[in-house]
Amino acid sequence: MATPRLFFLLPVLAIAAALYAQTSIPSGGAVVIKDDTLASFRLTSSPGDDAASATAVDVTGAPFSHGRRLETKRDVSPAWAVEFRAPLPAAATRGDVALVHFFARSLAADDESGRARLRVVVQKATADYNKDLNTEVSTGREWQEFLLPFKFDHARAAGDAELSFGVGFKRQTIELGGVELLNYGQQVALSALPKTRFTYPGREPDAAWRRAALVRIEQLRKGDFALRVTDAAGAPIAGATVRVEQRRSAFQWGSALQFARLVRDTPENQIYRAKVLELFNAASPENDLKWPMWNGERGTVFSQEQSLAALRWLDEHRFYTRGHVLVWPGWKDLPKNVVERRDTPQQKEIPELVLAHIRDETTETKGLIREWDVLNEPYDHHDLMAIFGNDLMTAWFRAAAESVPGVPLYLNDYSNHDMVADAEHFQNFSRNVIFLQKAGAPLGGLGLQGHIGANPNAPEHILATLDLLAEFKLPIRFTEFDVDTDDEQLQADYTRDFLILAFSHPAVVGIQHWGFWEKAHWRPHAAMLRPDWSEKPNAQVYRDLVLNQWRTNVAGETDADGKFSVRGFHGEYAIFIEKDGRKAQGAFVLRPGAKPATIKVPLP
Repeated sequence: MATPRLFFLLPVLAIAAALYAQTSIPSGGAVVIKDDTLASFRLTSSPGDDAASATAVDVTGAPFSHGRRLETKRDVSPAWAVEFRAPLPAAATRGDVALVHFFARSLAADDESGRARLRVVVQKATADYNKDLNTEVSTGREWQEFLLPFKFDHARAAGDAELSFGVGFKRQTIELGGVELLNYGQQVALSALPKTRFTYPGREPDAAWRRAALVRIEQLRKGDFALRVTDAAGAPIAGATVRVEQRRSAFQWGSALQFARLVRDTPENQIYRAKVLELFNAASPENDLKWPMWNGERGTVFSQEQSLAALRWLDEHRFYTRGHVLVWPGWKDLPKNVVERRDTPQQKEIPELVLAHIRDETTETKGLIREWDVLNEPYDHHDLMAIFGNDLMTAWFRAAAESVPGVPLYLNDYSNHDMVADAEHFQNFSRNVIFLQKAGAPLGGLGLQGHIGANPNAPEHILATLDLLAEFKLPIRFTEFDVDTDDEQLQADYTRDFLILAFSHPAVVGIQHWGFWEKAHWRPHAAMLRPDWSEKPNAQVYRDLVLNQWRTNVAGETDADGKFSVRGFHGEYAIFIEKDGRKAQGAFVLRPGAKPATIKVPLP
């Protein structure tokens, strides 16, 4: 097999990464904190000293020469479990306008977005920790400037409040420098201070990439068909009223779901199910089919009986259901019967336990799942491969293929959707694909998670990444898409552009959101529906594109030949014909790749 040209463009494209630029800070602010060495800050860690560290570092190429490297050594939460904090030595009056200004960059991050996360808070230094500023930012590999204006909602005595950077997230290493807090009193309006507003290249209304993508959608996702209405003798009927309604898309628009809500009958869950049916035609479990949950190890909210009942509900409603996930090969994601064999004489039994699990879960769910994520996140979670070798991955795919032949089997990972923003993840993912294909593994698809942070990726970079991955000749799916930001307009605009870029690419077969309702979402800001079920702007974008613009609903009359010709989106259609009180109905499927067809409809 010829190796795709995956690695040769990376050095060239890497130069497109954002470079550092500094904003001019307005004069007139009283300096509350300006600590070049960050010596006034201290690290606190409620999970224990082994959870994090803070190390002084020298910095070059930035407007400051010293910083701190904050390493979160293991997955901890919440964000305030680990904090880098300093007291505010000056008093503040309620209503004072202030500015937090700093720089940060990520050296490593386990977060699915590929970016390090930082919670920035100005708060009372003791319980009840009431807050004047409370926000979260994310950063990539280059130094990035942050300007966060806020208003003191509480009067603060000197030393009563603190500036805190929370880093209690997944494992990550972040560098911080140039930290200052300025108080402008009440002589400056909050809106007059500079503020970091994230955007992305290609957001502009007339972006060339978007125009080209919309043209591709018209070419790629549509087909031609015609209805020919005849009488009982086969003669054409002119002037018949025709209505064509698309009922279902061929493209898979899905969401991760909480299976308990599909089978437990509460008023909230009834609304949840109705929204699932209204918005999506594809689904996966959020957690229910992961190995520990399948074994019943994570509480009463999970059980095999419940999972099978939920899968049957999805099957009855004709969902394209993905199985997530058979093997997540890191110790923290494996069940007790595997972990307890670690570093014991029984460790050699682990490979067979994994194969037995694959056979068990695929057999029990056979016929209810249309495709499986066999392997999840091997970039970070490779503990089993480190012990037993990479050939283990091939064995997992083969075992799944033997158990459920014909079911597409996916390799799934995160931060692999943009080779410019995270070249290391992309290269690792590509190497794993090459390894599996050369080893003869029955790899059937590529899963790109697509978790997007507050500073989104350029659509053109993602399209270029898709072009290279398409050379593997495998279907590509965005398996866990969301946009985690409290800027709802940015979130809506990027949701629009992400759906457009994905739908426009011939290798992409579907997009799976990682939840849709704020009360059932791993990152509530990323949801499309608020707790009261009202739609956020990103939901309105989704509805307009997926359920309106990308559905074909037309009406008209047959011509002299009894024909009514249409170009429509691929999917399932209902048709309604009427002439002089006579009526007929029908249905058909417009399939991708099919030749133009004429559907004959006799009118009684």
